[in-house]
Amino acid sequence: MQIDALKALALRHADQARAGYEPVATGIDGLTIIRTRHPTALRPQIYQPVFCLVLQGTKELWSGDRHVAFGAMQSLLVTVDLPVLARIVKASPAEPYIALALGLDVALLAEMADLVPERSDAGGPGFGTGEADGAILDAMGRMAALIERPEAAVVLKPLIRREIHYWLMTSSHAPMLRRIVTAEGNGARIARAIGTIRRDFAARLPVDDLARAAGMSLSAFHAHFRSMTATTPLQYQKSLRLIEARRLLTAGGHSVAQAAFAVGYESPTQFSRDFSRRFGMAPSGAARAETGTPGAGGAEAA
Repeated sequence: MQIDALKALALRHADQARAGYEPVATGIDGLTIIRTRHPTALRPQIYQPVFCLVLQGTKELWSGDRHVAFGAMQSLLVTVDLPVLARIVKASPAEPYIALALGLDVALLAEMADLVPERSDAGGPGFGTGEADGAILDAMGRMAALIERPEAAVVLKPLIRREIHYWLMTSSHAPMLRRIVTAEGNGARIARAIGTIRRDFAARLPVDDLARAAGMSLSAFHAHFRSMTATTPLQYQKSLRLIEARRLLTAGGHSVAQAAFAVGYESPTQFSRDFSRRFGMAPSGAARAETGTPGAGGAEAA
């Protein structure tokens, strides 16, 4: 499918769904469309493992002290659950931001890894950007075309999904992907620790215990964790707690103290300090904030 036809298909489906910024379901399991006609303020979000292909516009995100930006015909790959601040920086009514996002299947990636030359687990980030090559564009286009051919999707979707995962494993993203599918590699161990934190972010999880469970020394665990997420285990857990607390406050029904206790804080005062430092506003102002910059201004609700 030509790129203009792919953009038109994605826009048509998003417009039919009357979508704003939130991802639009396509009826194809794991495939969503993101379309917005205006730049957005910073939004706290939690990315799950995903391949995101930008068709038009530009987006940027921050995780810890690392910043990436990606635009048309570029891709973002995230291999672990990752709390970020993100915003659309280039979008307009005439040329909206348009992207396709496909959730990653780690089991399928592991299978594809056996079909391509082995790479060492040398450490590195759990997210990154790259140029979208012709093979990926073609396969993603055929996957998106199934939106309007649901009778064909039953047969072709598993085949195209498998093909996309193969092309990803042979792309510039391959080193990141192999790190999470090599069972005893450092990347896979950190991914499992991240899964533990993600599931129990409101619980007290001593970093020493996480390091032991990962089979690493404390110093090695910290180094590999920061390498993949651009932050520390404690800061990662804090980000998860604050994003969830912000969601609770924005949705209504929780006082500041209730939100603090719900996400694992023992002190509402400390919670308020951390919240203000993270989002640039007091918790009581979360539902009203509309604009911001990293570490200084507000952010829209995730």
